[in-house]
Amino acid sequence: MLKELSDHWSQLEGSVHPADKSKFELYPDHGFNLDYPPPAFIGDVVNAPIVILSNNGGYSETGTPKEFPDRDALDEYRDMLSNPRPLSRNERTVARYYLERNYTQWLVDGVATLVNGVAYRSVDGKAKHVTRMTKTLPSALVHQTWLRQVLLPQAERGERFVIVHRWSRWNGAAEVFRACPNSVFSSAPIGENLTTLEFEAGRSFLARRDFA
Repeated sequence: MLKELSDHWSQLEGSVHPADKSKFELYPDHGFNLDYPPPAFIGDVVNAPIVILSNNGGYSETGTPKEFPDRDALDEYRDMLSNPRPLSRNERTVARYYLERNYTQWLVDGVATLVNGVAYRSVDGKAKHVTRMTKTLPSALVHQTWLRQVLLPQAERGERFVIVHRWSRWNGAAEVFRACPNSVFSSAPIGENLTTLEFEAGRSFLARRDFA
């Protein structure tokens, strides 16, 4: 049984997981940028009590290359996927996107982690094969399995709280949280920041957990 997403991503070679290579070769106009290691998750995905679900990594022609100025930066990013830890504001490979959100401090404090349904950086979210990859990419299926088999039981036991901020890249897997009391769905899934409802639900869970 799959235990941790980091176990899967510790096998990453270069910027594409070995299990995904043949699928990308099959659809060369896939709509993703594969030049850099993918943000499968941000933060301490193993221990953070709050899990924020999002769709896929973003790509900036000007910003993303600056995050990876040399080979050491690439190695550091792969190490974060193999050995998850809270976000560091000083980590040079961290996209400014994650440093400017209303939940950034949660990521830094190890309180929350963000997990993408599809790890890779989308250049064109409307490209026809982006949706196809959501349903067939091996690593995306691993994320969906982890969601159902690992994260859902943890949430049902009250160990973790799930903020379903964006769910279109989860191939329907996130729907299992509709009946889970330790979860909340966004009312504005296109927003970059968490809504007040999501943020307060997360804070309430942390308060209950601290006083349990």
